[in-house]
Amino acid sequence: MKSIKIFFLATVAIVAGLFTACSDDDFKAGPEVDGAQVYFPENVTTQHSISDDVSSIAIPVKRIAKDEALTVAVLASDESGLFTIPSSVSFAAGKETSELLITFDRTKLEDGKEYPLSFLINDEDNTTPYGNRSLDITVMPWPWVKMGTGKFREGWLSDVFTGNMFEIDVTVHSHKSKEGIYMVEEMLGWPYMTEFFGATQEELSEQFSYTPSNIVIDCSNATQVTIEEQWSGITENSNGYGNFMIASAEPGTLVNGVITFPKDGLTAKLVGLDREFPANSQGTFRIMLPGAEIVDYTLSAVYDGMKVSADGETASAVIDFTYGADVTNIRYVLVENELTEAETATLVAAIADGSAENINELQDFTVGGEKVSAEAVLPGPGTYTVVALPLDKAQKPVSGEASAASFYFPGIGGTSVPNDIAGSLYKVSAYPDAAAYVSEYPDYSSAVYEITGTEMKKIKTYFNKTSIIDNIEIQTGGLTLQDVVDKYGKELNADAMEELATTGKYWDIMINLTPGASYTLVVEATNNYGKKKLIVCEPFVTDIPPYTGELIIGKYGMSYAASAEDTFENVFEVIPTVGSNTEFFVKDFAVEDGTQWYATYDSAKSTLTMSGVQLGREDNGNLLGKFTEALTPDKSRGYGIFSFATEESEGSDPIVLTIDPASKQVSALTTDVEVPVADFTVNKIVGALAAYYADGTTITKQSGTTSAASAAKVQGVRTKIPFSSVRVPAHIGKSLDSRGLQMNATFVRNSDNTNHGVRTLSVKTAKCEPLPKQIGRRADFKIRENLPVLK
Repeated sequence: MKSIKIFFLATVAIVAGLFTACSDDDFKAGPEVDGAQVYFPENVTTQHSISDDVSSIAIPVKRIAKDEALTVAVLASDESGLFTIPSSVSFAAGKETSELLITFDRTKLEDGKEYPLSFLINDEDNTTPYGNRSLDITVMPWPWVKMGTGKFREGWLSDVFTGNMFEIDVTVHSHKSKEGIYMVEEMLGWPYMTEFFGATQEELSEQFSYTPSNIVIDCSNATQVTIEEQWSGITENSNGYGNFMIASAEPGTLVNGVITFPKDGLTAKLVGLDREFPANSQGTFRIMLPGAEIVDYTLSAVYDGMKVSADGETASAVIDFTYGADVTNIRYVLVENELTEAETATLVAAIADGSAENINELQDFTVGGEKVSAEAVLPGPGTYTVVALPLDKAQKPVSGEASAASFYFPGIGGTSVPNDIAGSLYKVSAYPDAAAYVSEYPDYSSAVYEITGTEMKKIKTYFNKTSIIDNIEIQTGGLTLQDVVDKYGKELNADAMEELATTGKYWDIMINLTPGASYTLVVEATNNYGKKKLIVCEPFVTDIPPYTGELIIGKYGMSYAASAEDTFENVFEVIPTVGSNTEFFVKDFAVEDGTQWYATYDSAKSTLTMSGVQLGREDNGNLLGKFTEALTPDKSRGYGIFSFATEESEGSDPIVLTIDPASKQVSALTTDVEVPVADFTVNKIVGALAAYYADGTTITKQSGTTSAASAAKVQGVRTKIPFSSVRVPAHIGKSLDSRGLQMNATFVRNSDNTNHGVRTLSVKTAKCEPLPKQIGRRADFKIRENLPVLK
């Protein structure tokens, strides 16, 4: 409730402004009107959703002078030609109300289609300027059939506001003619809002309004569920947030009557801010259709190792299955080689319909047993894939919970080779194989990456600024580096893998990089023996562009002694831009987080001015005076840089540095700079990362020209600020804006992928005991655990 009441005060001020008086001198009488004064009432219904048994609509018409009987002409517009509309409307003597009766054949109207109709009272002698002479309505056959009561669990607005987690009853409808299309009646209405904010409708109405709106969900493809962008019905009226829109960002699924979306698979757009927030960060959003039952049909298939018979003649692969409480059995097949996602999906469908060859099913299966192991005698050493489907309570395969795992089977006497993947970054000019590209791709905006390794089957790379990779959980809202590689990594294609296998290395060039920035390459590789490995290469710093100007570039040390015991220290860097002696970037100013700010040098005024625009965020304009960077994965804390040129400033003034006329070095700070930390769960400032004031800040030139960014979180948040001139307001209402993961870097060379067919194996299988666990077994021995089959 506290966070809501912060906004209520603005509403009170607005309402107070409405109670203004007018004098008698302001009043002017309107024209006198003769005739019957026929009009359409203000409260006439303009949106008509008609059911199957409706064949007419009555439009009320009224008049002022009612003594005599009267007939007035009516003009009508009907683009469809499916409606019968009278050319006039008649009033009986003494009656002030009549009806314009519109008739139609309901069977000829298409469900869900809107039919616009327009009417005009065509009698100027009997109309009035004080009433509606014309009327527009829309007729839409109701395309929905009520299914009953379902349930909706929150996972949308909680990524924009602090609110409660809950589940409410909702009314669900299905489309009459389009299978798999559902409508949830007023899903995000007042019951939702009161539960979320923990406030009454009356309290919320001071800040929000709600217009009844139904949410339509497309489940026509159960594995590609979507929500087209549509208005939630919610409007925020106090802070300019405006209408709230809901949409899906990634496909969801419909499994056993339950609709879910992946983490960050939804968006919440605040139209007034023209800003879209990722939603469902915890993956809690869920809609249960009427009659749906929460069941656990999850399944994970994992290769656990090789089992050799007592006589040493036979070797079997042991597969461990971990399954949900409602799984009644498991059907699975084994195939040679590793499968693509498309091949896996095809095989899953074949297992489900029974057309796949050599389908195995476990004997003496225990429902609720959680784990079971099976052994399979394989024909020899090599790579294999197991694809498995759980059976539901009706003994039917559940394709949406399929699991696939690839593994290397050594066989008797076989050996496996350790994963020797390695990667490095180089200057283009320093890499002999890239000699032909030096002039086209300079070292200040390009870098060569090289990957080496033997007997590799699959390689994915992820390349980004070091500051992002070092703080990956904060930058992504909780994803691990492995998660990021899975989601954003680029898989090397067949040509690249062939080059690696033939020459022992594969290289390429990353282009459009930021000068003077630190980058890191992450490589995930699986070799032919099933060994999977994730490596993080040494950071690499791009060069600065050629420069001949007078301003001294490079690193500068900045210091401010807040007290005898407490001093703020910062190292920032002045970096030139290509082809200019007046435009620069200032990197790591006040906070060493890798941010680069646009800056302009004025030799006449001996100043270097940062406008507040950041490299990579140009569309956001001036970011000074705003909280833009997250400090925690859940975005509950964040910071921003505030600059004050005057006592009245709000913190968004340009940052101005003084240049010494003789040495042309940065010598002083002329604006006051603060880096406050906000806690958005309580909407207030809780400390600071740094503060540098014009009076007392010293700046000195340091040796060297480039540096890798350090993580902002390392600097620490000081909660006891030992100075009294902090100007950032104690309470704030701004939202955080985390940095994106995708960088503007492209590959120089590209090739196409290839696909292969799938053949299942006829092998002897049986339920078996799990293999005894070995001390010191490598965790990366088990590969591609719980591979998703359908996306």
